[in-house]
Amino acid sequence: MKRILSTMALSLCLLPAGVEAQTAGSFDWFPGGTYDSSIPTPASFLGYAIGYDFTPHHRLKAYLEAVAAASDRVSLGSYGLTNEGRDLMLLTITSPANHARLEEIRLNMGVLADPRGVDQTELDAIIQGSPTVAWLSYSVHGSESAGTEAAILTVYQLAAGTDAVTTNILDEVVVIIDPLANPDGRERVVHSFQKRRGMTYTDNPSGWEHGSDWPGGRTNHYYFDLNRDWSWQTQVETQQRTIEYLRWNPVVHVDFHEMGGDSYFFFPAATPVHKSIPSVTMKWQGIYGEGNAEAFDQFGWPYYTKIGFDMYYPGFGDSWPSMLGAVGMTYEQGGGSSVGIEIKREDGTTHSLRQRAHGHFTASMATLKTTAERRQERMADFLAFFRHALALGDGPVSTYAFVPDTDPYNADRLVKLLTRQGIE
Repeated sequence: MKRILSTMALSLCLLPAGVEAQTAGSFDWFPGGTYDSSIPTPASFLGYAIGYDFTPHHRLKAYLEAVAAASDRVSLGSYGLTNEGRDLMLLTITSPANHARLEEIRLNMGVLADPRGVDQTELDAIIQGSPTVAWLSYSVHGSESAGTEAAILTVYQLAAGTDAVTTNILDEVVVIIDPLANPDGRERVVHSFQKRRGMTYTDNPSGWEHGSDWPGGRTNHYYFDLNRDWSWQTQVETQQRTIEYLRWNPVVHVDFHEMGGDSYFFFPAATPVHKSIPSVTMKWQGIYGEGNAEAFDQFGWPYYTKIGFDMYYPGFGDSWPSMLGAVGMTYEQGGGSSVGIEIKREDGTTHSLRQRAHGHFTASMATLKTTAERRQERMADFLAFFRHALALGDGPVSTYAFVPDTDPYNADRLVKLLTRQGIE
């Protein structure tokens, strides 16, 4: 018994600093946050505070199931399976009152996305009285693994938060969260880290844990970059996600990534911007950017905009949603995939998984706050986007004919690709 107790004591001594306090249930990531104690915290369920380990897919799923079981704000579903058989999970989070009319809200968004034959009075009533929809996607590049940890924080905040900001978001917005868009890729990274780490973490950049086994986790099972596939729909993850995305017609979509360096990037985007993306979308990029900047300024964090991340290619997680009426945006957290739990910089300071998750969590909540506060204005511009798209059909060219005589197979593939994305 003495030997067992001594081993336990040694193990506790080896826990990273701060884990013990966080495990007690505190949640200090959100200034002024208050919480419903009946909702399990990440630390109490997972056994570690967010930022002190990487959460594998099966533990992520178990925690989300526990939150959904405990909260009447949260429902958890799946929009499909990866090539390796992992669930592509999707959470719907909103107030209990909105959950009771969820199908009505979903159909209302469909009306705004296709207002043909709908009276203006009905459209005005939807904008004035119906909640809107926001969609947040994390870790489509599995090696940019802090995104999923931030998703866990965001889910907990929305499920348990009782402060005015959180409850207003829940009243005004149906939040769709894809906590792990590339499970197969991220699982490779998590497995590599678990294999490489020692009994304690090291912040030495030369430490083995700061590398990753080939081929890394950026791509999916077939080593395809899912953030290049939104338009082309070649991968099962993209195909299944698109079906669910088009059911909801969100007014904003954020794709959470990581990059090198220590700063944070959020929109407005850099140039060039695809000509199909209208000026009103660029206006909203600025509005969301201002909301994010205000949130980051509270912590004194560095950030930048309009450099490095453009919107010309149509297959990104920002450009494709923007071509379907949403304000599609990429957010990039500095730190990248080689940081591990914590890494020492050249100037002697450290950069941690905890900091990376905190950045994405803060941007998530700021984006939702802006959406809630300006819901009606955002929905009106969403409707205007589709009215403009419909008006283009009244031009000199409104229909294209595909003659399949010489190549019926590829003609059929093209038609299916277009219809899969809601193109008539």
